[in-house]
Amino acid sequence: MPRGIIDLKKYFACLLAVLLTFGPSLGLAQEMKQKGKGKTAKVIAKSLTDEQRVLHLLDRTSFGPRPGEVERVLKTGWQKYLDEQLNPERIDDQALEQKLKNIESQRLSNSELARTYYPPQQVLAAALKARGLDIADMKGGQANADQMAPDKAKDDKAKDQAKDDDARRREARRVLAEAGYKPGQQLIAETQAAKIQRAVYSARQLQEVMTDFWFNHFNVYMQKGADRVLTTAYERDTIRPRVFGKFEDLLKATAESPAMLWYLDNWQSATPNPKMPAFNNRNELRQLRNNQDLTKFDRQRLKQMREMMAQRNAQNPQNPQANQQPQPKRMPRGINENYAREIMELHTLGVDGGYTQKDVQEVARCFTGWTLRNPRAGAEFFFGKFMHDDGEKTVLGKKIPAGGGIQDGYAVIHMLATHPATAKFISTKLARKFVADNPSPVLVNKMAQTFQKTEGDIREVLKTMFNAPEFWAPEVYRAKIKTPFEMTVSAVRALGADTNGNPQFHRWLAQMGEGLFLMQPPTGYPDTSENWVNTGALLERMNFALALSSNRIVGTRADLSKLAPSVPLNSTAQLVEHYAKVLLRGEVSPQTRATIDKSLSEGQLALNTKPDAAKIVGLLLGSPEFQRQ
Repeated sequence: MPRGIIDLKKYFACLLAVLLTFGPSLGLAQEMKQKGKGKTAKVIAKSLTDEQRVLHLLDRTSFGPRPGEVERVLKTGWQKYLDEQLNPERIDDQALEQKLKNIESQRLSNSELARTYYPPQQVLAAALKARGLDIADMKGGQANADQMAPDKAKDDKAKDQAKDDDARRREARRVLAEAGYKPGQQLIAETQAAKIQRAVYSARQLQEVMTDFWFNHFNVYMQKGADRVLTTAYERDTIRPRVFGKFEDLLKATAESPAMLWYLDNWQSATPNPKMPAFNNRNELRQLRNNQDLTKFDRQRLKQMREMMAQRNAQNPQNPQANQQPQPKRMPRGINENYAREIMELHTLGVDGGYTQKDVQEVARCFTGWTLRNPRAGAEFFFGKFMHDDGEKTVLGKKIPAGGGIQDGYAVIHMLATHPATAKFISTKLARKFVADNPSPVLVNKMAQTFQKTEGDIREVLKTMFNAPEFWAPEVYRAKIKTPFEMTVSAVRALGADTNGNPQFHRWLAQMGEGLFLMQPPTGYPDTSENWVNTGALLERMNFALALSSNRIVGTRADLSKLAPSVPLNSTAQLVEHYAKVLLRGEVSPQTRATIDKSLSEGQLALNTKPDAAKIVGLLLGSPEFQRQ
């Protein structure tokens, strides 16, 4: 990725100072106070203008306004816009769907994705063998530094070997592609590209913002084993359709999701003392092994029983006890507490939600047997009753009777989803996402009350928040810092640019610290500004902004002529003023404006050139003001 597109050390020192000096609440009121307009500032401090209200709403409920969108919402009214966004089924999104048609993986099921991108090695080997190739040819690269001998003959031989390896590797990939197989990394790249395109082009902006929010809340790591396949459908089928529904439904869907079961290892969680089904002879044993309700774990145990029975019969065929059920060796399995801990700490109650380590253990017992069938071949949620601890449990002081089976897990989900601590925890996270890093306790209490009254209706909780005076308070206007994902996408939208969201675009996000679907801990990415404000991150943002405005990002194109003034402006100051109005609604602090002017004037004197629109736009997109929402 290109670095040092422009020497910005002095520029960034100033911008960082602005951010750290004024904090996240630098807004128009502070700017006007800097200009000495105290009376006007006091008026603005009481309420936002109509334009500011629309801009504030668009900044928080979308990935930033597109050209002309502020004017359209001003004309129709922000209430109508918000009502439509809260009911995305009413919004035609065909333009986005047309773009996503080029990404086939977005339409495939888990099993189809597994067959296409991660088939078993023996399947790939067979496809290659038919063409005279070997699975080892996919690796190639036999020549290495140790093989590079100093004499020219051996050196040339090693180079020839490396070329031959590369040729065979390309041929192997071509053969597999013709057979319908695709590299696994392509699926990850396509899922990332689809998320970027949805954020840029979807007319259902609030739905995409909420999808991003809930995925981060119920985070899974796409690079972990089977989740390379399962994450695509997890976002598409588990998260997105439920972002405005009942929280309990969303919690249940994530608990049953193959992606979550794999990520937090609950698919392996089993009672250490399972009660295996009884059988009296080999025919009954064979019928049990053919039963589709048995997990792979159960089948392994029954296979051991069959082998032990056969061995006993062979040793003493006349023994009348030979056909009795043998005692199998204990399998190295047990209860896994990962999911039990995270469902309480991260998904519902919060770290201070009042649960104990004993509660974690009891919840883990309730979710034993929540497992997967064919985890590496598409995966399907399945309850393994012989893996389940069916004894009595006590969770948060409430008894769950013995013999409940799968209902034990559902009882826990209901208990947690309707708990007052969950109402407060989820309301706080939503308010932190949409209002301020430290939201008003009054607002959080209002939202929590709605959460409890409506049994966790997310749409109603959002309505309470968006209609509260705390959401429209001047002190929260532009008080949050965009995440890298929000910043990059909002920059594309602000320019009306086009992108296919390819790996070159995503690489910028990864460098800024927010690779999509790549957060390894279950905490998800941080949701407060302090985690995104540092010199290195700001430098990456500026370099991205300059690369975007200069069309240096492969697969992404911005036509700045669409934003150009109707009358040619030759003055640098006039051009800055024009683009500042287009991109920032004219809200640029004196410090930022002075730094931009100085940077542009120094560049023109050094190169003796005319004002560069791409550079002006890039500097504005990289400014502290554009980082705010």
